[in-house]
Amino acid sequence: MSTGMSNGMSTLMRNCISTRITRPLSALSVLSIVLPIVLSIVLSSFSVAALAEERSLVLIHTNDFHGHIKQENEYAGAARIAALVKQTRANRDGVLVLDAGDAISGTPVSTMFKGAPIFEVLNMVGYDAGAIGNHEFDHGYERIEKFREIADYPLLSANAFAPGGNLIADSPALIQEVNGITIAIIGLITDYTPNMITPTGNEGISFGPPLYSLAAVVRAVRPHVDLVIAVSHVGHEEEKQLARDIDGIDIIVGGHSHTLVDPPVRVNDTYVVQANYYGTHVGYLDMMVDVDKGGITHLKGGLIPAAELPPPDPAVEAKVAEWEARVEELVDIQIAEADKTYTRPELRPILEAILADATDTPFGFYNMGGIRDTIREGTITARHIWNIEPFGNTLVTVTTDGATLKKILTMDGEQHYRIDEIIDDKIYTFGTNSFVGAQAKRRSPDAVIVSDKGLLVRDVLIDHIKLYGVVKP
Repeated sequence: MSTGMSNGMSTLMRNCISTRITRPLSALSVLSIVLPIVLSIVLSSFSVAALAEERSLVLIHTNDFHGHIKQENEYAGAARIAALVKQTRANRDGVLVLDAGDAISGTPVSTMFKGAPIFEVLNMVGYDAGAIGNHEFDHGYERIEKFREIADYPLLSANAFAPGGNLIADSPALIQEVNGITIAIIGLITDYTPNMITPTGNEGISFGPPLYSLAAVVRAVRPHVDLVIAVSHVGHEEEKQLARDIDGIDIIVGGHSHTLVDPPVRVNDTYVVQANYYGTHVGYLDMMVDVDKGGITHLKGGLIPAAELPPPDPAVEAKVAEWEARVEELVDIQIAEADKTYTRPELRPILEAILADATDTPFGFYNMGGIRDTIREGTITARHIWNIEPFGNTLVTVTTDGATLKKILTMDGEQHYRIDEIIDDKIYTFGTNSFVGAQAKRRSPDAVIVSDKGLLVRDVLIDHIKLYGVVKP
């Protein structure tokens, strides 16, 4: 991280999380927590006289890395991204590197070690700050404290709160000086997060409204900085709406929706960007910033495909290999051959049929958001199935009435069953994963019975594909 303001911030950011509330979160209570913290950050920072009216800045950004530290298929891997950062910093005075969340969950090395290796490797990339995404909660919110200990850059979120009301992140925002430019970096997460994470280990946490939370911090920092950047794990459409609704944001580095945004989208005076997912692309923005009046005077750039990144940084590549060696014997085992490439929508009915067969129920349900990768033509290894189901979900049956079933089958916004054929007062039992079961129970506690079979969904899928290949039972 840069010297100056950022070095003086670390103690303050750690102290900020001691702020607590004892009442349910509302827009007003969010502001009452976040604003004093942000003001303390601003007031603790020192002013640096601008050396010129305009200063240059390169912003490198990623999002939704999901544990893909290894170069594979179309995914760049951490070593090639690190090489880009290192090369850029060697040639440019002002470089800022940001990540918009969901760094973990999606690969065996992330799952087996509960996300820790990912932040250890990302430290070597050279990030200045990152947002907390919804998948950072996959091992319970208390695990985020471990991520914060490992990461040598701050993890930001202005609207994620622990049960006692303290901030889960290092801080809501960071004030950093880069090449004479004073920059406010604000973290944000979707308040729909409780509907997308396991309830286990996340009891009592809460999320403020993104609009009010971000607007409050922007108002607090805008008069004191040259540039305002939000690292947002909210989703591209929602991030464009934030740009419409809130004045004073220069750039929103987005995440969560896995959207390929190239070139950057300009909404009013805000540039909204996002770099797809898993490191298929890296965002690269080259801009000039007015350090007298504030704001961007010129911006160019977009996304760099993984194939066009520099060769891997040797030190990062070695660290990745060190971690991957700890899982290879378990996951790099051939289990079958695929006669074609299966997309996620094509895999869904196959996986559902496998779950139905394994639970001896009339049908299965696999939430689309739980299918995290494809199966490509050729050799199938256990790693491929780990990448498809990285969460450690168990096999369960869910019993409920038809009216509740309709809600479950549309819980992730993806409807592929004929719900008009479901009878509201009829009782149904189906096979699914423990995430779906837990969310169904959380939303309709009196109408849902969940029975856990004690088997990992991942193992059920591997065993079936070993025997039969990628086919329905």
